[in-house]
Amino acid sequence: MLIAMKRFVPLILVSVTALGACQTTPKGPYGYTDNYLAAEASITGSPGCHREAVDRFISLYNPLNEETIKQQVDSVYAESLYFNDTLVTLTDRTTLRQHLIGTASRLDHMSLEVRQVLCSDTNTDVFVLWQMEAIFSVLGRSRLSRTIGISQLRFNRDGLIHFHQDFWDSSQGLDQHLPVLGPPTRWLRDH
Repeated sequence: MLIAMKRFVPLILVSVTALGACQTTPKGPYGYTDNYLAAEASITGSPGCHREAVDRFISLYNPLNEETIKQQVDSVYAESLYFNDTLVTLTDRTTLRQHLIGTASRLDHMSLEVRQVLCSDTNTDVFVLWQMEAIFSVLGRSRLSRTIGISQLRFNRDGLIHFHQDFWDSSQGLDQHLPVLGPPTRWLRDH
């Protein structure tokens, strides 16, 4: 009987390992979501529509270029902030400035057409619905990317953005145009 049980030990070990691997909650990484939820819970905003501050925000991105960034970023964003454009998460204005300048340098042109601004005098969130148009070159060919998105903004008492979360589909906007990522991205989206 002992010999018969020894035969089942490997089977039991494999079964226990397999069952232990079957969890109801999948493992991460959830950095993007967790970072957003933590920042949203901890960064309060000043209530109101902040119309002049929203206009400065729109002006910064329309068009996005190095000169505009250098002239305007300090009047739009707070020094300490949470910024996520779905591609990168940043926490200070200096790094944001570098990111925006780097982004602008890789684009031939980028602009936003604001479709709607949603806000209230009692809420701390301002939502800007936009259509982004970007022109950039891939392997010497000019590409046009047009996508829609929304920016969730919170302003501090000085009217500067200290919470900025973009919601948009980067695969629709940019990834589909890249030589290696484009074909599988388009295939996955279509199937």
